[in-house]
Amino acid sequence: MQPHLYADDRSYYRLDLRAAETATGGLPELRLLARSPQGETLALTRHYLLRNGQPWIPVMGEFHPSRYPRRYWREALQKMRAGGLTLVSIYVFWIHVEEEEGRFDWSDNRDLRAFVQLCSEMGLEILLRVGPFVHGECRNGGLPDWLYGRAVAVRSNDERYLFYVRRYFAEIARQVRGFFFQEGGPILGVQLENEYMHAGAPWEPTFRPGSEWVPRGSDGTAHLERLLALAREVGLAAPLYTCTAWGGAAVPAEDFLPMHAAYPFTPWEPDPAFEPSPSREFLFRSPQQPESDWWRAGAFRYPIERYPYAYCELGAGIQMTYLHRPQVPPECTQALALVALGSGCNWLGYYMYHGGSNPVGHHSFFNEFTVPRLSYDFQAPLGEYGQIHSSYHHLRLLHLFLEEFGSRLAPLPVVLPPGAAVVQPQMTGVLRYAARAQQGQGFLFVNTYQDHAEGRDLEGITLEVLLPEGRLRLPREGDLRLRWGVSAIFPIGLELANGLHLRYATAQPLTVLRAGGRTTLAFFAPEGLEAEFAFAREGCQALALSEGRMLEERETLYAWPQPGLGTRLEATSLSGEAVELLVLSQDQALRCWKVKLAGGEYLLLAESEGAAWVDADEERLTLCWQGQPQLDLLCYPRLPATLEGPGLLEECGQQGLFWRYRLQCTPWQARWSLEQPEPQVVRLRLAAEALEGVQDLFLHVDCVADVGQAFLEGQLVADYFGSDQPWVIGLKRFLQPGQELELILRFTPLRADAPVLRYFSRERLPAPASDGTLPVTLRAIRLVPEYSVQLEHHR
Repeated sequence: MQPHLYADDRSYYRLDLRAAETATGGLPELRLLARSPQGETLALTRHYLLRNGQPWIPVMGEFHPSRYPRRYWREALQKMRAGGLTLVSIYVFWIHVEEEEGRFDWSDNRDLRAFVQLCSEMGLEILLRVGPFVHGECRNGGLPDWLYGRAVAVRSNDERYLFYVRRYFAEIARQVRGFFFQEGGPILGVQLENEYMHAGAPWEPTFRPGSEWVPRGSDGTAHLERLLALAREVGLAAPLYTCTAWGGAAVPAEDFLPMHAAYPFTPWEPDPAFEPSPSREFLFRSPQQPESDWWRAGAFRYPIERYPYAYCELGAGIQMTYLHRPQVPPECTQALALVALGSGCNWLGYYMYHGGSNPVGHHSFFNEFTVPRLSYDFQAPLGEYGQIHSSYHHLRLLHLFLEEFGSRLAPLPVVLPPGAAVVQPQMTGVLRYAARAQQGQGFLFVNTYQDHAEGRDLEGITLEVLLPEGRLRLPREGDLRLRWGVSAIFPIGLELANGLHLRYATAQPLTVLRAGGRTTLAFFAPEGLEAEFAFAREGCQALALSEGRMLEERETLYAWPQPGLGTRLEATSLSGEAVELLVLSQDQALRCWKVKLAGGEYLLLAESEGAAWVDADEERLTLCWQGQPQLDLLCYPRLPATLEGPGLLEECGQQGLFWRYRLQCTPWQARWSLEQPEPQVVRLRLAAEALEGVQDLFLHVDCVADVGQAFLEGQLVADYFGSDQPWVIGLKRFLQPGQELELILRFTPLRADAPVLRYFSRERLPAPASDGTLPVTLRAIRLVPEYSVQLEHHR
């Protein structure tokens, strides 16, 4: 059968992995970056990083401590770590800490040293992004207002400007002294500048916002090299220095790790009628292969083959602007990260991973004029108030995979199918796929998601994989059917035990549990796809399946498990070692948590939206969820009988292979009332005891309005740009012990001719009023409690 590569009517696809054996050109050059006092090492090759000699793919997410209440930092970091992050990237905003010239303020939410210390205690490492220009939708891109009144050329090698930069860097160095990796601390890297020679930002002190701009810079790599010299001089001595490398950004030839960004949604466009086109971020490409279309397009202005392919800004959401209010679906964030991995990325970094609220300065608001005054929710996996968005769960599927298989993936070269360079974003009727493999072993990546384009399910697909020892046909019988919006990772030649090999599976590896000498691999079947497992008969003594069907052939044992809580495959090697495989549905996997507790490893499935994590000593399990006071929980294997905590934890027997538990809390009850004294004003009154028995209380406002603002004692404390999504406010930060809360919500109406109406569902919009506005419509207002319970292991 001859492939008609990427024709609209194609059904046959081929991928040749035979040449992958020499794709890396031998062992990559290795450079030791640092050694900690504890003996841990951090090293760099041309393709990936190593931790303690093992290939390593960091999973990093952006969080801004100065945009989040200090008293909730630990809770935020716990949720980030539970989501699978190993690093936290943080901007230090110069304007936040030196709003007035010469007066540095590191108190409260700006206490950088306290935040770094907390990350260290929690086992999270840090990429410190110090600027001096950072942007982040911050006023002046983060530069203090007073710099505008000094006779200096900002973002340049002007010595008058560098005098202030050196003083600022020295203050940061004092805050983090003793916390670098080589000192036993959590800071692995420092990013200098941001998007230098690529993007500027509005100067906000001018009479009309957006009329004058902080320049993008023009001194090229010389400016970054000068900043590096200043950083080292004052004590910002990190193992790694990074710079942003997208667009026209300057990248020095030495001493920096270039990092990339991908944003399918671009609401910063100044044209209110701007119509985005499908982006290239969902096509598999290999930037480290000179024949790729990226090279021909000049996308990289540095020798990419010398550096690991790394991201610091994968758009895990997007900040709404007044002119553009797109909604980022969770399958977008998952596909964005998965395609990056399949294209050779060996450092995942998200912007933002946790949203926040901009502080208010002594003289001004700190957000730039295009975005809300306070809100920096960013539609991030963890929102402005720590609420969990759907993308958090979708990304966790990848992070669980990387925790277990990242060290195998990192050294593997990218293999693209023939004709990959001709695929365009608009071509949604073809399979997008690639592999990272070597010597017949690796992972196959597939994707059907594309932003700003209409798509359809792909049916009737056959994929042939050519290996050094032969060929595989996926699936063995029939055809693959991939639903629109699905992205997935399939194993190829995965060794399960000594001599026991899984030739392939059309199910995605989730995680691995190890306990009592037994190994359990958890998989899930992507939505709409039949799970098929093919085991090499050589090396497999026996294969058993609890739910589904099997077929034996001369060289291969096939199994088609029915995904679910009762499905188990058990493969036994010739030496008698048994490996257990669980096969879940995608919906079940999205509610999965792996926890290490009391010396054991467990797979938890929560039946409500929430999170689960274990403290560093592995003795305390924390569960939090929203909605009802009752949490139904499934666990494999059985939880320790020694778990105790508040509320009632009741074991309710088995469901399939999992044990079912019910956790019952006291139902939330509090007095609250709503009034609407004016058509565009709502008064919420909440009793002093509102937070008794709950961790937080979220106000959900479903409305049709242009802008919403919330006031507490006359001060603006929250704001919102209207969209189809409800306005959510976490109330615990505003409640004072023993005091009733009165929150005033004020709304402004949409204009009937406003360009942003295209971001609203037409059926939600009211009829225009005589003054040309759409009346503010409050569809529903409700309070949603968040419960939290700690269960402790007692020996």
